[in-house]
Amino acid sequence: MWDIEKSRRMTTLTVIVFGVMALLVARLAWMQILQGAQYKKYAEDNRLSKVYEQAPRGTIYDRNGAVLVGNRPSFAISVIPVQYTNPQAETAVLASLTDLTPAEIEVMIQAGQESPYTPIRLKRDVNQAMLARFEEHKASLPGVIVEAIPVRYYVYGQLAAHLMGYIGRINEEEYSARKAQGYNPSDMIGKDGLERVWEKELHGVDGGREFEVNAAGEEVGLFGEKTAIPGRSLVLTIDANLQKVVETALDEQLAASRQIGYPAKGGAVIVLAARTGAVLAMASKPSFDPNAFVGGISSRDWNALLTDKNDPLTDRVIQNAYPPGSVFKIVTAAAALDMGLTTPDEVFEDRGVYNLNGWSFYGWEPRGLGRLILKDAIAKSSDPTFYELARRIGPDNLATYALTFGYGKLTGIKLPGEEQGLVPTEEWKKATYNEVWYPGETLTAGIGQGYYLATPLQQALSLMAVANGGVVYRPMLVDKILDPSGVPTVKFNPEVLRTVYLRPEVWDTIRQGLEGAITTGTAAITFQGFGRRVAGKTGSAETGRGTVHSWFACYVPADKPEIVMAVLIEEAGEGAEAAVPLGRRVLEAYFSLPAGKVKISPPGKSD
Repeated sequence: MWDIEKSRRMTTLTVIVFGVMALLVARLAWMQILQGAQYKKYAEDNRLSKVYEQAPRGTIYDRNGAVLVGNRPSFAISVIPVQYTNPQAETAVLASLTDLTPAEIEVMIQAGQESPYTPIRLKRDVNQAMLARFEEHKASLPGVIVEAIPVRYYVYGQLAAHLMGYIGRINEEEYSARKAQGYNPSDMIGKDGLERVWEKELHGVDGGREFEVNAAGEEVGLFGEKTAIPGRSLVLTIDANLQKVVETALDEQLAASRQIGYPAKGGAVIVLAARTGAVLAMASKPSFDPNAFVGGISSRDWNALLTDKNDPLTDRVIQNAYPPGSVFKIVTAAAALDMGLTTPDEVFEDRGVYNLNGWSFYGWEPRGLGRLILKDAIAKSSDPTFYELARRIGPDNLATYALTFGYGKLTGIKLPGEEQGLVPTEEWKKATYNEVWYPGETLTAGIGQGYYLATPLQQALSLMAVANGGVVYRPMLVDKILDPSGVPTVKFNPEVLRTVYLRPEVWDTIRQGLEGAITTGTAAITFQGFGRRVAGKTGSAETGRGTVHSWFACYVPADKPEIVMAVLIEEAGEGAEAAVPLGRRVLEAYFSLPAGKVKISPPGKSD
């Protein structure tokens, strides 16, 4: 009996022993054969310590070599995912130290799981107080490190902010599109402006070092090193000194307009080189400080920008479209002359009102401007004259010439979010409103009102066409690209955007009218004693809310144009009240003329 029991026990023990051995062999085979490469990698990673080096973004210079956007040293609190072994305890502590929420930290760490040895930068541009708090808790936060990294620095704060744009943390969609290019889940990339458009050139290539470490984690030797490659730099066409003048003058004009009771919600100025399209200055107000984004903008500050009723994030030069007002009379005059519907010598009678089918359409001067030939009608901005010309032209023909001048079309400037404006036709109105086009709408179209919408940049290019006898250049912001050593690798040349073909006598009549606007017409009071010949057009565009946008567009000198400019002040009265005085200040700075006391046309006395 005992022999039988002994044999059974031996058999059971033998089965157990061989079973355990089989399991051990199977486990060993699984680890050695199937998972050998992975465990080898773990072993290598355990004996190597990796230190990453973030590549600085490329510098942005103005046309004279002044640094507009660069980088400065800073610290970041980062997490190495593979070493972050106790997230339940550590995340709560990190949240209290970094002013982030636990949920925000979890999302960032989760996004970095694909690259478990690459630091996830939770908080950039950390101040000394936060660093001190972190040092107190460092021992209880394995996998959390402090990195020395470069951060973006916008040297002049708000200066040209809409043009420069800003950077922000890469999102999931952006990372998916760029990870093959070497981007990391916590990288900062361009979100708007030039930072976004030229992201590929500005970004650079990260580097780093690998150290061999012993069991105690002490460095015993350098295993490998990869030098970070800075991003390429941009040299802009912008003149920083002129940009400062433009922005200061714009701020002062907005304040002056508000002081006398106008809403003056914002404004825009664009200055272009007439013969190349190079953007010399480009300002939109109100603005914002891109430096607020470099460390990651808070939800509170971001929501404040988004909900601000004056839209500080909107670039009014290209992203808002407005009724073009009387600046558009250039197109109406060109169409009438080119179609043979009038001549330079035809005399018009401006009695202050124009009657059509029993309806009265008034001019800006209710007493009338008297007998005028076309160049004088342009100079004095005679509404009744252009009502009559628009009636002769018709809405669709007028639209054709507007498109020829570039209204209703994107300029192709290399910035995000450009608005194309609107050029209405009879068919467009039928499709949009299911209504016919009324004869009175043709009259208002002829003076740049009604459905027409244009950006300040489009208005400037319309004046460029006149200045150059029809040649319009694409607006250009970047002059050249430099490699990390400062050597130019790409040089951009002027590009003809379109050519408006009109007979020389048509251009001559329009030019005479625009120069007359400065010497004897709607802008004459403000430009008295100015030291250059100016050709320009004022405009007062009704908003439909009982307010008026103030416009002025010009090219200077009139006899040999160097620059083209358009000025818009939102809801600030007639063109001669706000936009023209601002325009004169900018021109005085550009031509280094002494700044005189600027006279302003009283309300109701000009256009």
